[in-house]
Amino acid sequence: MARTRDLVALSAILVAPLAAILVSQALPSLDAPAPASSEPLAALAPPAPAPTPAPATVEPPTPVAPVVAAAEPTAAPVPPPAGVGQAMLVRKDALVLHTHADLRWASGRPVIKAEPSHLLATRSVRWDSLPERLRGLQDATMVVHAADGSTCVANVDAPRLHLEQIGDVFHSMDDDGHESFEPPADKAVLRDMVKQLFAEEDDLLLLARQRAADGRPCEGLWARRADLPPATVFGRRGASEAEAADLKAEVAAVVRAQPEFTALTGEYAEYLAPMDAERRADLPAWDEFVATNLRTTAWHEIGGSRQIVSVELQLVDRMACSDDFGGSLALLLERRDGRLVRFDQPGWLGLTALMDLEGDGVLEAVTDDGFETVLRTHDPNGAELRDAYSVPYVGCPC
Repeated sequence: MARTRDLVALSAILVAPLAAILVSQALPSLDAPAPASSEPLAALAPPAPAPTPAPATVEPPTPVAPVVAAAEPTAAPVPPPAGVGQAMLVRKDALVLHTHADLRWASGRPVIKAEPSHLLATRSVRWDSLPERLRGLQDATMVVHAADGSTCVANVDAPRLHLEQIGDVFHSMDDDGHESFEPPADKAVLRDMVKQLFAEEDDLLLLARQRAADGRPCEGLWARRADLPPATVFGRRGASEAEAADLKAEVAAVVRAQPEFTALTGEYAEYLAPMDAERRADLPAWDEFVATNLRTTAWHEIGGSRQIVSVELQLVDRMACSDDFGGSLALLLERRDGRLVRFDQPGWLGLTALMDLEGDGVLEAVTDDGFETVLRTHDPNGAELRDAYSVPYVGCPC
């Protein structure tokens, strides 16, 4: 019996450490978080044959609520960066995203169209190669505005770099003095020429094709992101011959009382002064000049009752490089209480579109003088901003 008791005691001594080891292997580490699907620890611990120290209670970590809680209001859509998509020019089938594009944005070889007096070359652009402020325009929806105030909704498509020149683009002369205006017959020479032009020009355009729902491009002069508040737009409307004559007579009475008109009258007198009588006789007197060259356009607020009248006075169809009279004035009038009064803002020559983008009462415009197309806006301090493009003319335009 003594030997039996000794064996039982010895067994207890040996089994106790072994049980502790088994328990420690079955329990998760206290330093590691318990699996979400684990059973309570007490259920995992097998009964010990001998008393052992009770393991420390392991509390599962308190779940951390996500940053966006159900109680938080839904965040409003983030507006595009200031200035991006507020207004941009439209050129044929494309939106003008940038008027001084960086050649490093381009990829792939140029696609070239060359003919006498005209060179057009484009290079594809990936959206991810553009600055962040421009990448936000990818797949944007735009509202394209025409001069009469009508609109068309379009989506922004693939961007491209645009290089274009007109005039004596390919002028050359051989050793015998024979001139040529034809593009180079050697395609390699043409490609090298285009490559050099891309590297040298600082007025490359970044264009993006725009398409309406029917797949065709919208026709218009300027565009604005559809997710921005609608702008106040003034549409240019046609008038009958009698209506145009009545408006012109009403405008002339107001314009003649303006200081700009007085100054222009003096300029015209100074222009005529050094001429001899024969030359002066070929030119109109001042009142005739005004009657012939005064231009008025009525702009009606789309969806509103306001009317703006733009006034331009300059020699119509003035020849480039000539000594024709070059003075001009541009004014804006507004109809208030049935009368035309001076609008407290300068006008523009070549006005083709008129709008108030911010609803602050200051008008913005698109102008086109036949050489340059300009989007005229202003910064928060009222200083005028201009974004413009033109097709460079190679040679003398005279």
